Amino acid sequence: MLRKRRLSPVGRIREFWIGRADLAPVALFRIVYGVELFNWFWQLYPNLAAFFTDEGFMPRALLIAQFPDRFSLITGMGTWWEVALFWGASLAVAVMLTIGWHTRTACILAFLAVASFEWRNPLLLDGSDIVFRLVPFWLALTNCGDLYSVDAAIRKARGEQVTGDGPALPVRLLELQIGWIYLMTGLEKMAGTLWKNGTATFYALQLEHTFGRSWAYPLATNMIVVHLMSWGTLVVELLYVPLTMIPSRITRLIAVVGAAFLHGGILTMMNVGNFPVIMLSALILFLPAEWVREFVDNVQLRISPRLSPRLAAAAAGMARREVRSVSLVPARTKGFRELRGVRMAAAVALLAVTGVAFASALPSWASAYRPQGELARVLAFSSLDQRWDMFSPDPAQADGWMLAPAKLADGGTYDLLTGGPVSTAPRWSDPLYTRWVKVFERIANSGYSDYRLEFGRSFCRLRNFHLQPGQSPLDTFDLTYIERTIHPPGQQPTLREYHIWSHQC
Repeated sequence: MLRKRRLSPVGRIREFWIGRADLAPVALFRIVYGVELFNWFWQLYPNLAAFFTDEGFMPRALLIAQFPDRFSLITGMGTWWEVALFWGASLAVAVMLTIGWHTRTACILAFLAVASFEWRNPLLLDGSDIVFRLVPFWLALTNCGDLYSVDAAIRKARGEQVTGDGPALPVRLLELQIGWIYLMTGLEKMAGTLWKNGTATFYALQLEHTFGRSWAYPLATNMIVVHLMSWGTLVVELLYVPLTMIPSRITRLIAVVGAAFLHGGILTMMNVGNFPVIMLSALILFLPAEWVREFVDNVQLRISPRLSPRLAAAAAGMARREVRSVSLVPARTKGFRELRGVRMAAAVALLAVTGVAFASALPSWASAYRPQGELARVLAFSSLDQRWDMFSPDPAQADGWMLAPAKLADGGTYDLLTGGPVSTAPRWSDPLYTRWVKVFERIANSGYSDYRLEFGRSFCRLRNFHLQPGQSPLDTFDLTYIERTIHPPGQQPTLREYHIWSHQC
């Protein structure tokens, strides 16, 4: 029996970064991410018209005027049916990525699809959207389709050897991207005061009209728990990269456990959409490969009696079709030196792109070191820029809700946002996250006043252009924001009303 050669500490680090890596964790993460990506696209469907067409609140003329450096494949699509076709194709890409069919192509298409929806309407964006956009870019650089995939089954059917390992560097950069989210968010929080003095979660968990869960209030007002959660968050975020970017199973597992508690707490106590879900699934990347292989083997033992024969037959059929389409002209074999030179050049280029992209996420107190000028514009156009400032440098100390009493042409009234009777009752955090929360927050913010006219026009267009028999056109409406300010412990929140907009269709 051959013993595995023991490496020196330097050798272990070299092998960890530029050697070979077991692809089991990244392949399983690809599957989980593909399912989550399908759901990400699916969540957009009810609001395709309001969010991504010229009838919505971000018509293309306004988009180009406000975001000239952003690229989106659906900027040329103004009607619902055009956007719906692209949306349907995006769902198909998510399925391709999940099952691992033409995996690298599927990763590239997923990156383009997510970026296209994001930059068609940037007012919708939250932190999770940036994660969903960047993950397929880094996945495309790995060999994530060489395991647990249709691609791997096709290769096996052709008689090729599938080892399930690949170059380590792209895998480490994907892991580093996930770690970078923690580190940059933690460093951004160090510029504030509430995280350092231990009271940040007192405010964050009380944003009950936007993100907070009602059952989190007892924890939010227990100052011992508040201090532990606030400082614990900083510890996890600041130590995640140092603990995971060294070849030590123990430190990587410590980081995974800490991050699991962090995002598990966010998921149960706050309604911030997809962010804790995608971050929890990304922890798969840092698990020991043998654990992942054992887990997948156990799953396959339960489902393979039914699925394996069909999958094997389908893979064999696809393999035969691909073999028939392959040219019989032999390819020129590259020499060892030439191949090594190409790989080194590719690695240097990859590290350069990584450095520039990661530099765009530097915290605000280090903004002078972010890419500037034309380089920043190229980075933005390519959708590789990133910012990680969730609840940073301090969490918001106020939330609120929007009221929108509307009047119809026949004199009838209704609530523009709910469709029901006009009501001044408080609006609470939605049980299921909705992107309208971000939209309302931004429209209520004076920094987004340039978008209010089209925001108002969109309600007129979306109703009056599609009236059903017997329906009366929308005539006028008002937008009022009720802001609830959270004061330091021992003081009660206060309410203040702001008139945002009056509109006549």
